Order: sequence, then structure tokens, then C-alpha cells
Amino acid sequence: MSGVATRPAPPRGEARREPDRRVDRPDSPSPWVVALAPVPVLIAALAMRPLVQGVAWWVSGVLVAAVLVGTMLAVRRRAPGVRFVALVAALVVCSCAAAVVNDVQPLGWLDRNGALGETLAAIRLNPAPLPQSDAIRLIVTVAIGWVAGVSLFLAAVAPTAALAAVPALVILIVPGVVTGAPAAPGLVIATGIAFLVLLWLSVRPVQRAFPAAVVGAIGLVVAVGLPAIVPLNASWLSGVTGAIQSPVQPGRPGTLLNLGQDLRQPNELEVFRYRSSDGRPEYLKLANLDEFGTGDWVPTTTDAAKSETADQQQWAVGINPRLSSRGDVTIRVTGLSSNYLPVPAGAVSIESRSTNLDLSQWRWMGESSTVRSTGPATPRGATYEVYGASTWAGEYLDAIASSGLLGRADGRGFATPSANQLRTDRELPDKLPVSISRTAQRVAGSAATDYEKGRALEQWFRSDLFTYSETAPVEQGYDGDSMDVVAKFLQVREGYCVHFSSAMAVMARTLGIPSRIAVGYRAGSTQADGEYTVSNRQLHSWPELYIKGAGWVAFEPTPDSDAAATPSTEATSTPSAAAPETPLPAPGESAPATSETPTPSASAAPGAAGSTGGGGNGPLGLAVGLVIAVALLVSPALVRALRRRTRLGAVRSGRSPAVNAWREALDDVADHGYAPGLAPPGDAAAAARTARAVLGRLRPSVPATVLPHLETIVDAVDRERFAAGGAASVDAAALLAAVQEVRVALDASASGARVLRSRLVPPSLLPSSAWSHEGRRARRSAA
Repeated sequence: MSGVATRPAPPRGEARREPDRRVDRPDSPSPWVVALAPVPVLIAALAMRPLVQGVAWWVSGVLVAAVLVGTMLAVRRRAPGVRFVALVAALVVCSCAAAVVNDVQPLGWLDRNGALGETLAAIRLNPAPLPQSDAIRLIVTVAIGWVAGVSLFLAAVAPTAALAAVPALVILIVPGVVTGAPAAPGLVIATGIAFLVLLWLSVRPVQRAFPAAVVGAIGLVVAVGLPAIVPLNASWLSGVTGAIQSPVQPGRPGTLLNLGQDLRQPNELEVFRYRSSDGRPEYLKLANLDEFGTGDWVPTTTDAAKSETADQQQWAVGINPRLSSRGDVTIRVTGLSSNYLPVPAGAVSIESRSTNLDLSQWRWMGESSTVRSTGPATPRGATYEVYGASTWAGEYLDAIASSGLLGRADGRGFATPSANQLRTDRELPDKLPVSISRTAQRVAGSAATDYEKGRALEQWFRSDLFTYSETAPVEQGYDGDSMDVVAKFLQVREGYCVHFSSAMAVMARTLGIPSRIAVGYRAGSTQADGEYTVSNRQLHSWPELYIKGAGWVAFEPTPDSDAAATPSTEATSTPSAAAPETPLPAPGESAPATSETPTPSASAAPGAAGSTGGGGNGPLGLAVGLVIAVALLVSPALVRALRRRTRLGAVRSGRSPAVNAWREALDDVADHGYAPGLAPPGDAAAAARTARAVLGRLRPSVPATVLPHLETIVDAVDRERFAAGGAASVDAAALLAAVQEVRVALDASASGARVLRSRLVPPSLLPSSAWSHEGRRARRSAA
């Protein structure tokens, strides 16, 4: 009895181990497919770095994706419904956990009054990159997690793993749409490789992976190429909207480089008109570029959600009203489409004088006294009054500086910039060429004060040593505003306003003087009624240096140039600075009543010529973009039509006519949404990859009217393969008729929408494991 009792022991042991050797369900995804599904999304998410500061959001997204992958691996053998519920539950739990980690309420990622609402407001109000905050980091992390979840759904629940890269393509497109610059080539290549690996692991038979790879490649081309070919700030939009695009676009890098490209455009169009309270011309500013720590000039990132609306009055930070000239102007927009309002340098108050300009949708940008829209751009006909003041270097300020009072007047009677802002305005790249600082020291010479150093730099640039040229930087390869460009410009000494302003601002920083670059417009030509007309030829940039006691002082280092002269034949005016209402007197003497130093000139000066349109190739760019877009939309239908024509041609010519007819019929079946069923377990004949076996698995699913024609084609396949005559024994005409009848019968059995989809977006171009010899893939575990 004891011997009998011990005999069943091994089987029981095997039974106990059986759960660890479970056989996958027929629709269970491969563990490799599950693990790799979110990888394209995570790689593509790195393309969002220009949109969000830091990388903590990406690291958090990777952790969330890892949890999702682990969850799906644990339930991949379960029914699709269970997998779906597990995926959604994991997403919700991870989102709530991320909220807690970022010191937000667990459901704050869903609360429009919480983190979600704060992030949406930041996106609406701020250019890229978004400022770093707990709420923004949480929402971006959750967004990456949910997009990765979509990829996992497509790969592990649907399952259509070949489409798992589609969310990654969407992510690649977003930065291009927002910033106008395509994703980095390295990220695109890495995303494409991850996509192809995913295809290779998920597609059977392998030969069906090729059309899917083609579709994926087309998607990558769209993601990368479309923003570059048809930029959203392209100049051809001027002809469509009737307005000129401003060179400064929120969140778009390369403002000064774009300005240079604009200067070389030949067209001249009026952008706005203005009238000043004293009849004198004004420099009108769009934005300040004050961050140079990375080696390129960009504006400081300002959270517009925390800024006052433009209908509120503010203090002019860094403007000493006792030394500045009033800049009260009335401006009417005639042809400028800009997210920044043209305003005087020290604007403090704006009043709308037209119904189409809602100042509640415009915000003051920190301490810069500039104004940016959180809604639409400047509408044609918008009219507004601006009150402000500006301080220019000249003989009047020379006299004040020589008295020694500037240093003692700092902070008296006006608001000064914060220490953090001044620190930003002194930052320089770590690898700044030594030649720049050496040149600055040599030019400054024995100058004792910051103002004297600034004047020395200005006069040096305006000397005969430099030549104004819009073409030399392009021809000699140093166009732009980077530190290497500045070093090259100081060597060649030919350039336009971008180079003069950038070089002077950088050199001032090497001398310890806070500096920034103003981008805007010089004074336009005056009309008989005293109104000034400003065209795109007055586009300009100039440096501003922070001088203790005077605040932000504007300098004009760009020398005069006939190449930038305005085509107007009217006489130009050269005004003097308005006398301050309460000038700061020198001890024992009166301050000068007026200034004899020229300030903004009404003539178009260097750097003033050009169009403000962004990049692009005019109407040609629009035409090329439309052609490419249409071609991409119709490419699936064209590929499918070409394949059908090729196969039918092979049938007519007798080149494997039955096999080509069978392949075409199967693609028609797939295009209309039908697929073969599962082979009965253990039935080797039904699971075979022969045409007759596939027809057997199709019988339960396809309409009965299609079956006779499919049988005709399968009979021909058998004769072609096994009859003595081979292909010669097949009636090509009958095959052609059978293929045509298959499509007719399928069209008659399907809805109009499905028939249209079969022609425009044929599913046969995508891989599907349903067409393998076992129907839906069923992976066997190792024995």
C-alpha cells in the first residue's frame, strides 16, 4: 500500500508546478512587445525639453511608464478586459501618487481649480519654456504617463502593436508646432529605431512588416519635416493675413537671427503709425533679450499668470524719471501681427483707444516694461496710448555723469531692478572666447565709471573701424548672436544692428556692467501732419546698459549706413532729448536745459531695412507645404492602388497569376475588415499556411457571396503549384474576373463608410497577426 501511495507523487509535484508553466492565451502579447511599447513615447518626450524647463518631469514619466509596464506584464495572460482595467487602474494610481510627491492633492491633476487649472493657465499665458513648478511638473508627468498608457493599450490590449508608435509621433510634432523648430534628428532616429524594433517583434509573417515600416517612416517625416517646411511664423502668412509677422515670437528661439534674415528681405510694408506728445520721434520696443548664460540671447522666462494685465498701471523699473525723456505716444497698428506691443522703453501705462484691443488679454512682462499677449496678436486698426520714458546716452547724460552724481543717486526716486535680475543681466557663458573680454578691456581703457565704459564702447563701434553690412556675416558664416559669432564679428568688423548690439552687450558684461538687448523699431518717416509712419525697414536692435544712478540707458553702437536708408525723399529730423521736468543738477550749477546729443533719428538707420516675416519661402513655401500634406493624405490609397495594379498586371502576363490573384483577394478581404478565424486546436491542416487552409478559416467570417470567387482563386493556386503545366494551366482571364468579383461582392456587403475606408486608408498596408498561419498569434511557453 505504501508503494502504491508513493507512485502518484511525481505527477502531483508536476501539477503543483503547472501554474508556473502556463500557456499564453491566443491573444496574449509578447512580453518584449509590452516592455518596448512605451519606449518610443519616452524617447520622443525628450523633444519637449524646449517647452518645459528641467528634466525632472521626464524622469518622473519614465518611472510611471516602468510601473505601467510591470503591471501589464503581470496581467498579460489575462483576458483583454482584465488587461484594460489593470492599465487604467495603474494610470490612476500612478497619477495620484505623482500628485502627492509633487505636494499636490491626489486628484489635483484632474482639478481645473488645482494643478490642472494652474498648468492650463501657464500654457495659455506663457511662451515656451514653461516655468518650473510643482503643478506643471505633475501635469507633464501625468501626460507622459497617459500617452505611454495609450501605447501600452495599442500593444497589449487592442492589440495593434504596429500603431503603438503613433502617440510618439504626436509628441514629436508638438514641439515643432509650438517653437517652429523640428525635433532633434537624434531623437527622431532613436524613436524610429524603437518603432521598427517594436514592429519586428510584433509582426508575423515578417514580409508584412515592410508596408508598416513605410507608413512609420512617412509619419516620422511628417513629424520632423512639416514644421520646418511650413513654419507657423512664415513670411507667406503676411500675404494671407494682410499683416507682417513680428520677429519676436513667444517661445521661439533665434530672435536676432530671424531679425537678420528679415533685414535681407526686399519688400517694404507699413506696420504701424504713431504720434508723440512732443512731436519728436521715438524708439519703440517689442521685447528685451537679457539671458545669455547659454551663449545665445533669449528673453527671461516670465510667468504671465503672475503678471499684471496691461490695463493696470505699473512702475517703470530701472528708469530714473529725472534723467529720462518722456515717451508718451499714440500708436495705431496698420500692418503688424505681433504678440508684443510696440511701446517706449519705460512704459508705465497703456490705454486702449479702439474696441478691437482688449488690454486684459495683455500682460506686463516682469521688470522689462514690455507687454505680451496671452490671447490674439495685434489686430489691424488697434489704437492705444502709452505713457513712459526712456534714457539715452548723450551729451546731457555725459554732463550729469561728469558731475559724479550718478553713483550717489542710485535708488533715489525710482525703482531699481532686483538683485536676481541684475545677476541674470551679468551672466556669461563658461567658454566665452578670451578675445572678447580682452577687446573690451582695451577699448574701455582708463574709463573710471560704467557709463564712461559704455560710451567708450559705443564710440568705438561707431568709428571708422567698423562697416555696416547685411551680407558679409552670411557670406563669411558668422550670422546670428552666439558668442562665437561675436568673436568673429570683432575680428571681421562688418555686420548689421544684430552684431553691433550683441557685441556691445556682451563686452559690457565682461566689464561687469549689466546689459540686455532691446528689439523693436527705430523712428519712422514723419508726415506733414506730424504723424510718424513705421515700416518693416525700421526693424532694429540696440543695447541697454544698467548704469548706477541712471538706470537702464540705451546706446546706439550701429554706425550709419547708406545701405539701410529709407526710400523716403522727405527730410529727416534728428531730435534732441526732451528736457527732464526735474533734472538732477550738479552742485552749485544748473542742469542743462536741453540736450544737444542726437537720440532716436527719424531716418531709417542700419538694421532698419527688411521684412519682419519669419522664415519660409513665400507662396512657394505654402504651395510646397500643401502639396506635401495632400500627398501624405492620399499616399496610403496610392500605394494600395499601385500594388493592385502591379498584381493584376502580373496575372495578365502569366507571372505566378494564381498567387498574385490570391494575394490581391486577401488584401481586399482585409481592407473590408474581415480576418480569418482561429484554427481548431490540434488541427494541423487548418493551421497550415496554405491558401486552402486560410480559406477554411475565412469561411465563417466573410460574406457567402464572396466564397465562390475565393474558391475559384484557391483552385487556381493548387493547379499552379501542383499541376504539370504550372502557371500555364491557369486561366488568367478567369482569375482577373474572380478578383474583380471579390471586390464587388465585398463592397456590396459593407457599409459606404467601410468601403470608403478600404480605398483611402486600406488596413492591408498595416501588419496584423490575424493573417499568420495560426490566426491571432498564440505564443507557446517553453517546454
